[in-house]
Amino acid sequence: MAAIAGSYYIRKVPSLIITKYFVYLLWVTFFIEIFSLYAVIGYYSDYRYFSFVENTNFSNNYWVYNIFFILSFAFYIYFFRFFIKGNMIRQILKYAIVAYIILGFIYLVFSDVFFKGTSHFTSITGTLLLLSTIFIFYFELLRSDVLLNLKRFLPIYISVGALIFHLCVTPLDIFSEYFQSENRSYVQLRIKVLLYGNIFLYSTYILGFIICSRRKKSY
Repeated sequence: MAAIAGSYYIRKVPSLIITKYFVYLLWVTFFIEIFSLYAVIGYYSDYRYFSFVENTNFSNNYWVYNIFFILSFAFYIYFFRFFIKGNMIRQILKYAIVAYIILGFIYLVFSDVFFKGTSHFTSITGTLLLLSTIFIFYFELLRSDVLLNLKRFLPIYISVGALIFHLCVTPLDIFSEYFQSENRSYVQLRIKVLLYGNIFLYSTYILGFIICSRRKKSY
């Protein structure tokens, strides 16, 4: 629904290229979620479906998300960097993004987490970089005239959704290796946090797209 709302927004309102890329990311996220269902379908069908992944490293979909999370965090940081004016800060963030991607993949290669759980480096470092970028973004907003029409400023909706979502979900990612059937309490907690976190995240995006699409031009 967020991807559909975003597509409506970029068709209705002349948009920055970075906003279009953000909508494309939402569609990529949707298709990643669909693809990753193979692990769920296989598990709950006792591998009548997707039997070729049974008892292999690919029986879980951690490997998909470990790759996707690195690229997703990098894009979010780049997205908010786009709205920061300070050249020195922009340069620092550019090098931080490159270093994050390189170190993130190195960590996946040389650790055993790739197929077993969510990469702690990806989750924690990505969240810290993202939150730092969002706070810098907020600080610059305080010094700009965007505050006069903040309600129609799409990045503010994206920042609120991403900020709250990652603050809630990242602590759970640290203990992702405990996401096993015997750990029912953790499983139920993770399911609920992810459910309500995703509802809040994408509802915020949808709200932002709808409200901001009422403008005749991007702001």
